[in-house]
Amino acid sequence: MIVGVVGGSLYAFSRGRAIASSDDGKGEGAKAQNKVGVEVVHPKAGGIQRTSTQPGTVEPFEGADLYAKASGFLAEQSVDIGSKVTKGDVLARISVPEYEKQVARDQAKVRDADARVKQMEAHLLAARAEARAADASVTLARVMVRAKTAYQQFRVKQLNRIKELVSAKALDARLEDEQEDFYLSALEAENAAKEGVNTAQEKAAASHAQITQAEADVDAAKADVGVATAELEKSKVLLDYTVIKSPYTGVVTKRTFHPGDFIKSADQGGIVPMLAVERTDVMRIVVQVPDRDVPYVHQGSPAVIEIDALPGTVFETKGADKVVVSRWADAEDPATRTMRTEVDVKNPNDVLRHGMYGRATLILSAGTPNAMRVPSAALVDKAEGGRGSVRVVRDDKVHIAPVRFATDNGLEVEIVSGLNPTDRVIVRTTGSVEEGTPVTANEQSKSEGGH
Repeated sequence: MIVGVVGGSLYAFSRGRAIASSDDGKGEGAKAQNKVGVEVVHPKAGGIQRTSTQPGTVEPFEGADLYAKASGFLAEQSVDIGSKVTKGDVLARISVPEYEKQVARDQAKVRDADARVKQMEAHLLAARAEARAADASVTLARVMVRAKTAYQQFRVKQLNRIKELVSAKALDARLEDEQEDFYLSALEAENAAKEGVNTAQEKAAASHAQITQAEADVDAAKADVGVATAELEKSKVLLDYTVIKSPYTGVVTKRTFHPGDFIKSADQGGIVPMLAVERTDVMRIVVQVPDRDVPYVHQGSPAVIEIDALPGTVFETKGADKVVVSRWADAEDPATRTMRTEVDVKNPNDVLRHGMYGRATLILSAGTPNAMRVPSAALVDKAEGGRGSVRVVRDDKVHIAPVRFATDNGLEVEIVSGLNPTDRVIVRTTGSVEEGTPVTANEQSKSEGGH
C-alpha cells in the first residue's frame, strides 16, 4: 500500500510536472504570437542633395532668320535645309542690276577725281616753279638797281669834277653839258632798275598767290576723291546687300525660296525669311525651374540631362566638358511662376537637335553635413519646424525617437539629430505598434528599400 501510495504520489508528481511544463510552453508560444513583425533599415550617412527635375527642351546656342535687304530676283542659292555652313559662307545672291551699274558709275567718278587731283598737283608744281622764277627776277632786279646806282654815283662824281675844271677855265663848257647828259642818263637807268624791282616783286607776289590757289585746288580735288569714294562705298554696301552670308558655323534649318523667285526686301514688306541658320556645336537645354527651387539656382550648379529621343545617353560633367547651369533669367514668368534656366551642352556629333525634349536634373545644393537619411515612410508625427519622430527597435521593443529633419523629398528624409548610425529604424509594420510594443525585426531587402 505504501509503495502504491508512494508510487501514486510519484505518479501524481510526475504528471503535475508534465502539466506545468505543458502550460509554460503555451505561454511562451502566446508571447511569440503577440509580437508584431516589422521591417527595419539602418540610417544612411550623408544628407540629401536638393535637386529639381524638370522637362527640358533643346534649343540652338544661336539661331538667325536671314532676310533680304535688297529686292530682286534670286539668282543663286548654294544651300538647302540640312546644309552644313561655315561663318562667312555665301548662301545666296540676289540679282539687282541697278546696284551693279551704280557701283560702276561711282568707280568711274573716283577715277575722274583721282585724275583731277593729279592735274591740280601738276598745276601746283608749275605755280611753285613760276614763283621760284619770279623770286629770281626780284633778286636780279635788285642787283641791277645796285649796279645802276653805282654807275649813277660815278656819273655824279664825274660831273662835279668837270664842273670844277670848267669853273677854273681848264676845260671847255661843252664837256660839262656832255657829263650832265651822262649823269641824267645814269639817273634814269637807276630809276628804271628800281621800278623793275617793284615789277618783279609784284610778279613774285602773284606767283605765290597762284601757289596758294593751286594748293587749294589740290585740297578741293582730294575732297572730291573722298566724296566719290564715300559714294562708291555706299554703292558697294548696297550691292553687298544682295549677298546673303552665314553669320556663324552651323546648319541651314529653313529655306523658303528657290532660284528665280522674286525676293522683296524686309524694309519693303518682305516678312518671310529667305533662310534660317542655327549654330549647333553647343546647344542650350532650356528648363523652367519652379518657384520653390528658384532661390537655389546658381551658376555652375551641376546638371544631368536625359533626352527622350536618345535613350541610354546621359549628358553630365565629364572631365573638362562641364554640364552645369550656364545662365538664368533672374525673373519668374508671372503666368507660370517659373524661371527660364539654361544649361549649355557641347554637341560635337550633332546628336542634339533643336526641338528635342527630355529631363534635366539640376543639383541645386548639397545635403546637410553630418546628417543621415532614412526612407520618408519612417517619419511619423511630422510637425512644423522640422520636428518629428521615428520608431526604432531596441531590445526587441518599439521606441519612439524624437528627431529633427531638414529635407524630405518624398523618398528619403534627411535627419539632422536624434538618430545613431546603428539604430534600426522601422519602415513597415504588420500591425499597430506603440512605445514598448514587442516586435520581431527583419532587415528590409535592398531591392525594396534601396539600402
